[in-house]
Amino acid sequence: MRRKLRSLTLTVGIFTMACAEVVPAQSQTSPAPEGCARHEARFAALLGKAPDEVRAALQAMPGISTVRMGGPTTPMTRDYRIDRASMLIESGVVTRITCG
Repeated sequence: MRRKLRSLTLTVGIFTMACAEVVPAQSQTSPAPEGCARHEARFAALLGKAPDEVRAALQAMPGISTVRMGGPTTPMTRDYRIDRASMLIESGVVTRITCG
């Protein structure tokens, strides 16, 4: 009986150690954004300009491979793509730029 109890205790101990999650120390700095998100600070300078001009500027930014344009009532998918920028156009000028 003692032998079985000792074996069971050892098995439970090994199983517990094997299942324990080892969490590495978190870095104090957050990773740099990728794709479209790394250019978000530059979007404000593009607002109020013509859509073709903004589209050319966005396509020249590394990490942005797709630029879509639409108005406030234009249907667009809601899926997130790291390499896509979306422009909202109202009255012939770009009023908003978002990533995804």
